[in-house]
Amino acid sequence: MHILGGDRMYKYSFRGQVHSAQDFYEARNKAGLPLPDTFQSISHYVVRLWQWDDAERDYAVEILNTPGHQIFNAYDEALVCYNTLTEFFPDEIANDIKLELVHFHLGEIYELESTVLCPPVHSWRW
Repeated sequence: MHILGGDRMYKYSFRGQVHSAQDFYEARNKAGLPLPDTFQSISHYVVRLWQWDDAERDYAVEILNTPGHQIFNAYDEALVCYNTLTEFFPDEIANDIKLELVHFHLGEIYELESTVLCPPVHSWRW
């Protein structure tokens, strides 16, 4: 899980540029993506996309652009989004990315699903 601790900053990508913030709430505000009015802060589900960060040697830069960081109040809706991205999003990517479905509950993050998506073979440049 991508939990901040100590001096570690949250890294995010927005419109192709990598930035940093204290957490994803600050990042969304900086990017002009405030949380929707229907957002329930106690418990919600988020479909997240992460790109590789060479310095961290992990998928540690969250992609805030659509379809990244989609927030849902219901698990069923979040799971449909996650499964749809798992099946169809690889056609749109040029580099591998990590897709996660997480549950934010009372300030804790619980990873429910996670997979690395790779571009399809037909898009490789030989």
